[in-house]
Amino acid sequence: MRRIKTDESERGVVAPLTAILLVFLLGMTALAVDVGMMYSEHAQLQNGADSSALAIAQACAASPPAAACSTPLSSASVYANGNAVDEHSNVVTATVNAGTVDVTTESRDDAGNNHLSLVFARVLGIDTTVIHASAQAKFGGFMAGNVFPLSFSKCESDPGFTKALQFFPEHGNAIADMPGYECVTPSSSGLEVPGGFGWLDHPAGSCTASVNIADPWVGTNTGHNYDSDCATLLNKWGAILSQPGGTVDILIPIFDDVRGTGANAEFHIEAFAQISLRGWNFGGGTKLPKDYMTPDATVLHDQLVADKDIKLKNSDNGIYGEFIKKVSLAELGTLGGPTTYGALGAKLSN
Repeated sequence: MRRIKTDESERGVVAPLTAILLVFLLGMTALAVDVGMMYSEHAQLQNGADSSALAIAQACAASPPAAACSTPLSSASVYANGNAVDEHSNVVTATVNAGTVDVTTESRDDAGNNHLSLVFARVLGIDTTVIHASAQAKFGGFMAGNVFPLSFSKCESDPGFTKALQFFPEHGNAIADMPGYECVTPSSSGLEVPGGFGWLDHPAGSCTASVNIADPWVGTNTGHNYDSDCATLLNKWGAILSQPGGTVDILIPIFDDVRGTGANAEFHIEAFAQISLRGWNFGGGTKLPKDYMTPDATVLHDQLVADKDIKLKNSDNGIYGEFIKKVSLAELGTLGGPTTYGALGAKLSN
């Protein structure tokens, strides 16, 4: 019989390969376990920084300011430790300056060392790592931002409104007085706030009106035609809505009172209505930017025109959309407004 020869040069290869693979496997274990632990630590630190910054800002916004405003470092430590699973976090900085609170936290172990102790990464010579998280909050007077210069009466934007897609008629159209569309709300002065909507005053060349929470009376822009300053924005909305699945959600100021007449009329803004836009008919136009309707808005339009009780005319102005919810002035507001009226608040800003 012939003897099968073996390759003696391959003896002992398994041992070094196993050693190499073991290092690789340990490295993967370190990646899976230690990195996961690092992510968890950062999430805890971020929660601690966020809650600390917001709590201190709220303390500073109180009248008079609460104690946490004058002792931000010790106050931040309480919230940072409270948001840590092991109840150990280090607050590196916690400062209050010009309406802004900044907080930075970092990891801390049970022994008081400002680092996170790793487990499997020690095999690779990495014993610890330092993790930081930062947060910023602002406090002061609320000041609402700029919005589309169109305003609805409060009763047209009732959160209990059950209609889905609907037509919001402009004030002055006959349809606004029809059952189901009539909208009158007694005001504190005993007057009735007219239904429909009206254009608001705004700077020339701009398509935004500013609403200030401290003094939410906004002048009206007389006339029924669409605002030519909004042509670019309306064309943009039309282009988005014409795409499959395209949606445009807008915030419309809601007024609950009116004073003055004609060019001197002013609306008192109470909140904002979030509306999913489907189209509009401004100034009796037949194409963008004056007029645009999605297919479902066109169906609704044709139904309203055909309804003998409503008798909508093609020249009647308004917008088509679905009311989503009411947004308070404070929810939309940015901080930095006057504090004369006591409209103080605090928000996370970073």
